[in-house]
Amino acid sequence: MDNSMEAPNKHLQEKPPLEAEKPIPLWVEHCCSLLGVFISMGIISLISVYYHMYILIPSFASSAVMLFTSYNNPLAQPRNVLGGHTMCAIARIISNYFFGQEWWAISVAVLLAAFFMIITKTLHPPGGGTAVVAHMAELGTNPFLVLFPVVVNAIIVIIAALIINNAISSRKYPMFWR
Repeated sequence: MDNSMEAPNKHLQEKPPLEAEKPIPLWVEHCCSLLGVFISMGIISLISVYYHMYILIPSFASSAVMLFTSYNNPLAQPRNVLGGHTMCAIARIISNYFFGQEWWAISVAVLLAAFFMIITKTLHPPGGGTAVVAHMAELGTNPFLVLFPVVVNAIIVIIAALIINNAISSRKYPMFWR
């Protein structure tokens, strides 16, 4: 039998299997998560210290941990982070406007924050902390003094999460934008 006709096509049949991309070790992924928390909180802390707005750091620390360790959680998606913190800041402004700095106004602020996040579908639990700490800061009723730092900090932590989470091949962030 003549094998001359089979020889030219032999290379097509003996292709080496495509090498599958090896997943990165879990410890490397955890280190990247920690780096994300460090970088995002470093930027937020630097800006907060420069502008003497320390009070907002705790609620964004919670967001940073959530965005880098539970990046696939629906509550950690960009819309929820930005919307949740913003709704909570608005709740604090409303609570302060109507009830001032009374001790129970904190409960009203958190109640309004939860209500606003529910109706806007932007639930982000660390945002509840934003309503509390913004109340404790006694920033008055100037919406700019509350909303601007909240929105800027939310954008910072989201951008850091977009960059760092997507640098890891096994991650996709955000899971959705809506």
